[in-house]
Amino acid sequence: MDDFKNDSHLIDYIDENIIILDNVDKNFAKLGLFRLDCYILAFCLEGRTDFNVNGNQCIMEAEHCAILIPNTIIRHTESKYSCNIRIVVISSRFLRGLTHIKKEIWDIGFHLYNHPIFPINRDSSYKLYLYKELALTCISEKEHPYSKDAKKYLFASIFCELLGTLYHNTPFQENNPNYLKKSSLYIYRKFMKKVNEDDGTHRTVSYYANQLCCTAKYLSTIVKKICGKTSLTIINEHAMECIKYELKHSGKSIKEIADQFDFPNQSFFGKFVKNHIGMSPLQYRISEIE
Repeated sequence: MDDFKNDSHLIDYIDENIIILDNVDKNFAKLGLFRLDCYILAFCLEGRTDFNVNGNQCIMEAEHCAILIPNTIIRHTESKYSCNIRIVVISSRFLRGLTHIKKEIWDIGFHLYNHPIFPINRDSSYKLYLYKELALTCISEKEHPYSKDAKKYLFASIFCELLGTLYHNTPFQENNPNYLKKSSLYIYRKFMKKVNEDDGTHRTVSYYANQLCCTAKYLSTIVKKICGKTSLTIINEHAMECIKYELKHSGKSIKEIADQFDFPNQSFFGKFVKNHIGMSPLQYRISEIE
């Protein structure tokens, strides 16, 4: 996300989780080759552009949308075409905290990895047009105490609507007779489902490996190969989101939260939190209040 923050003249809106930019075609060209650590929703308003996604050459034209997911590899060079693209950059952490990970999302994710660009039909176009007008209104209006939350849920709704548009056009994996033979994808999806259903109290690879009837080494290998992150990183990131929610929204003491997440003591809990967000549990709680 930091790469997009450098072109402040293109930014219509920015906070810690969302960036909205207008006419970013030249911005892509400057980035060259890069791997995403976030989600990108790109809307081609006019013209066309071409770029390489995960080794496949893609062309995006007017009335087309692209959803680019984390770990997507993008290569973009100067195009002979001209276009106007508006994009919404959304942090992975933000969407993990807002959308319930269902089986269909994983199937759509696998489909998007190779087919990120799709047309917006007339019904979807009108709905997205209304969302766009609402989003622009929210961005331009005077701030109030609930502005950030309003924008957060609005962009989550837009993302979910796009997933809904894709739902009827995605070849779901249970209909593919060869899918169950791809055991690594099956275990990866089951691992991510179990992590997202967990309350953050299980923070070892061996726990999930036992749940999936495989070795910790095997689980770590396939997770790293598929998503580029270690399984322990994914486990800890999820645990931290659960912990931060409790620190921000509950009235429990730090010790009570440490006990809730099954830490051996409050000191160990404090070190775990500081290692991941750079501040103590109390400092984080105070910063959120301010």
